Amino acid sequence: MGRPLLKGLAVTAVGIGAIVICYMGYQANASHQYEQRVQYANKAIENGQEKLAAIDKTIGLFYVDDQQVFLREDLEDGELTSERGKLEAVKVDAEEYNIQTKDLASDTKKIQETKAALTKKIALVEDKLAVQNKTNELFEKSVSSWQEPVNDVVIKEDLTDEAIGNIREDLKLMMIDDQWKKNITDYLDFADAQLTRIKDIEKSIGEMLKDGQITENATYESYLSLADSISQVRNESKKADFTKSLNTISEQLGYGGVSSDDGGASDSSDTYSEEDTGYDEEAYTEDYE
Repeated sequence: MGRPLLKGLAVTAVGIGAIVICYMGYQANASHQYEQRVQYANKAIENGQEKLAAIDKTIGLFYVDDQQVFLREDLEDGELTSERGKLEAVKVDAEEYNIQTKDLASDTKKIQETKAALTKKIALVEDKLAVQNKTNELFEKSVSSWQEPVNDVVIKEDLTDEAIGNIREDLKLMMIDDQWKKNITDYLDFADAQLTRIKDIEKSIGEMLKDGQITENATYESYLSLADSISQVRNESKKADFTKSLNTISEQLGYGGVSSDDGGASDSSDTYSEEDTGYDEEAYTEDYE
């Protein structure tokens, strides 16, 4: 029995030895593969600098000014989507290469900071373009200039305070304070002024006319004031509706009828102040670098 036992032990020893050798080989191979991944990662991150520089240059072309304040008039969402995709494709973090942070090259942190800054830059462009698109939606026609506010806009018939307020909130969340933001705010103020005028007219008509009949509030002075205010309404649909009510009031007061052309659209650029609309905007600042 001694010999079979020794033979069995010998076989076991050989098996264990083989396992140890295989394990050591596996470990050596794994270590070699890891070193290859580290070398590849550091080389790829280094090469990514050129891609980041190209992306930074392209972002600059999204603007019309070197200060990168005002966007190009013809800028489209597709351009931003394309550039964001290129930026996301540049991998600069250790986990993206399945290696440890400590094994990254010493200059990697600077490259990571560059990518982070570019991510913020693209986000800012996306936010500005989105706000411009939302602002255009307030009016019957797109605004004529973002660089120099022009009070020639006409609000849509179904515009609400909420729509304007949502854009003001978007501006706050962007946490910037530049001329672009001031100009957007001007356009929001233009919209607020027109909407406030419309609501004031609706209130006046409601006080002067009940069930098709004038009330004691329908005086000559209130009629003249209403007529003047209606003449300054820019939305033609609203103006036509108001003129119908004004005609009813005028006829019952004995002044005859009026047409919407009598008080045609006003060229006045007067607006309500923020104090009039009850809105007090706070300024927020943050560097998008």
